[in-house]
Amino acid sequence: MFSKEEAKELITLFWTSYGKYMNKHHSKYSKNIKWVNYKTNVKGVFLRLRASKNQAEISIELQHKNNDIRHLFYEQFTELKTVFTAAAGEWIWEKDIYNENEIQISKIYLQLNNVNIYNKNTWQDCFRFFEKHILAFDDFWADFSEVVKQLED
Repeated sequence: MFSKEEAKELITLFWTSYGKYMNKHHSKYSKNIKWVNYKTNVKGVFLRLRASKNQAEISIELQHKNNDIRHLFYEQFTELKTVFTAAAGEWIWEKDIYNENEIQISKIYLQLNNVNIYNKNTWQDCFRFFEKHILAFDDFWADFSEVVKQLED
């Protein structure tokens, strides 16, 4: 078991190490890319990376406060599902789900089980998982972000 400070240091080291691991890649979507904090530049559309003691997750989260607008964005992603799947593979699609703050969102995601942010022996598996899927998302987003962005207006 780790103290809170040790756990915080490991988490910081994990994300710093992942950022360095990804330095070899350039984004097709953005010149100034920070892979750990990927910016979609579309209000209410977020790409999230999470790691815990049980799993790693990459997700596209639609977090508009107005459910009708959120559903409109989700439907736009659904219309792009064929090209998304061709670029990024099969992900899990949830139109209405609650996040950790009990806020209703829409979520498109993948999970990798049996990895642990506190176990450095599993970090490479997490990094490769994130790398593969964030680069695939970046390819998709470079081509289709403007289609989604049009919904902002």
